[in-house]
Amino acid sequence: MDVEATVARLRRQGSDDAAAEAKSSVGKLPKDVWNTVSAFANTDGGLILLGLNEAEGFAPATGFKAQPIIDALTAGMPASPSNASPRVEPVPDHEIERVEVDGRPVIALRIEPLRGDQQAPCFVVDKGLENGSFRRRDDQNEHLSTYAIYLLRHRNEYLRTDRQPVPQARVEDLDSQTVERLLSNISRAKSRAVDGTTSTIEALRRLNILDPGGIPTLAGLVAVGTYPQQFFPQLFVDITVHPGNAKSALSDGVRFVDRREADGAIPDMVAEAVSATLANLKTRRVVKGAVGQDVPEIPPEVLREAIANALVHRDYSPQAVGQQVAVDVYPNRVEISSPGGLWGGVTTENIDSGQSRSRNDALAKLLTRVPLPGGGVVVENQGSGVPLMLNAMQSAGLPRPEFTAAVDRVTVTLFRHGLLDEDTAQWLKVQGASGLTPHQQMA
Repeated sequence: MDVEATVARLRRQGSDDAAAEAKSSVGKLPKDVWNTVSAFANTDGGLILLGLNEAEGFAPATGFKAQPIIDALTAGMPASPSNASPRVEPVPDHEIERVEVDGRPVIALRIEPLRGDQQAPCFVVDKGLENGSFRRRDDQNEHLSTYAIYLLRHRNEYLRTDRQPVPQARVEDLDSQTVERLLSNISRAKSRAVDGTTSTIEALRRLNILDPGGIPTLAGLVAVGTYPQQFFPQLFVDITVHPGNAKSALSDGVRFVDRREADGAIPDMVAEAVSATLANLKTRRVVKGAVGQDVPEIPPEVLREAIANALVHRDYSPQAVGQQVAVDVYPNRVEISSPGGLWGGVTTENIDSGQSRSRNDALAKLLTRVPLPGGGVVVENQGSGVPLMLNAMQSAGLPRPEFTAAVDRVTVTLFRHGLLDEDTAQWLKVQGASGLTPHQQMA
């Protein structure tokens, strides 16, 4: 454990933070240490330093005795919980170490995030699941919401919420032209998806657009529905353009510069959201041979992939259908966020692995065949989306996309300014480099 660097950081900033917490722990182990264990286990892990006094600049606490603290920790997080009474469940992977700070004893407790095979969330047993589940945000332990607990309890399960019928909907609520193009795509691809079906209704059942009773499913409505917001008013994409680099950063009383709601089925939402976002980005002139073209700051295919992924992989459970996918355009970046957190073992570290995983398997499969208004399909469902984004951003001289994941929301950040901004392009021309290709200019 890098205790020395952590203590130095805490002393510089004068407070705990998202990755570390210090407690005096004189006389006995504080009860609220278990809240922090839960919070670190449910977030990104962290280091708890016992025997440091925050009020005195994180100096070693006078009167601290290490052995009773170690005994209390090992009793509260036993190696074999089935034969003991743990203070948190499940017991996260952890390490307890005696260290010295300024020549005096301190106990360092490293808490690892819960593994994918552990039942989440980690909660304080005495408080119960609802009141004893926490997450870490800066230097605070926050109670997990009921929705966040639900997500963590089912983070590796196919709940098939996308296959659930929408009782008020009827076949007439599906867009007949989109359905026709979908079936044509399947036929041209020589897929066996609808082989043996004798009617359109039967084919739509096979594709999980209708349930066995002929009622449209959620996947069917959001993929090929005429107006799914009739049944789910909040299932749209909210595109907001902000005047500053943070929300509610008022500029002369202006909260936002532009705002659009992209609605309809997913293909329409993707197309409209990409168009609305591009309309608020700058372009630069790129000359190829004798032809010049305006190139947006962020490649359109990156925006399309990020927005499509947000709609396909979001949570569609009853707890989440009141939340929108959000596209926030700031002067320095674009953020696309969606409800549901990461699912099925996907983390921010392995999200670019090229493996295809979706909590909405029926919807994801369906959208590999549903056409976009301008041609092509919504997703490939081959795990190629994130690698495509990374490569396209790199080719455009832009920073790598950043993926951040809270328990209940995922955000991808696309930075607008890269190597070839307007000033750099002008400088290159002055240097006589106007004949270079974009790749050569970036080099």
